[in-house]
Amino acid sequence: MNLKETGRIMKMIKAAYPNFDKNGSAKDIAALWAWRFKETDFRTVLEAVGAYIDGDHAFAPTVGQIKAVIRAAQPKLSAADGWAEIARALKDSLANAEAEFNKLSPPVRAYVKSPQTLRSLAGCDMASRFFTDYQAQFFARFAAAQADETEDFAALNSPGNNRERLESGED
Repeated sequence: MNLKETGRIMKMIKAAYPNFDKNGSAKDIAALWAWRFKETDFRTVLEAVGAYIDGDHAFAPTVGQIKAVIRAAQPKLSAADGWAEIARALKDSLANAEAEFNKLSPPVRAYVKSPQTLRSLAGCDMASRFFTDYQAQFFARFAAAQADETEDFAALNSPGNNRERLESGED
């Protein structure tokens, strides 16, 4: 979303909440929103702000509240779909791990943690215990994280998973 589009959002919020920018500069508030939503499609933010307004809230939304509305509207990624993303990425990860890592969805990227993980997985035998353990842990932990609605997926990268073995190059 660009600054002009952000201005449209700010006008909509101001119409619904007349006190929206009473405590700060409208220009600074718009700049903040444009910065925090720079990677988000205008329509997505527009719909989220509309949904927030429809929710009959007493106060204008914060950036975090609108991001929460956007997250809640997105369908949850299944563990099978997450693993399918990894499998697609592994096909070219020996040579292009960075590019493949960047194509992963945010929750899968959070679990995989780094392009090096993809490179290591792509270089090991799919029948190896390491690979099968990594896959099994992915399915168990990813599904649990999605069910718990963990937003930052920190639990997916907790000690005890295969990340340490992967980074050390063990197979």
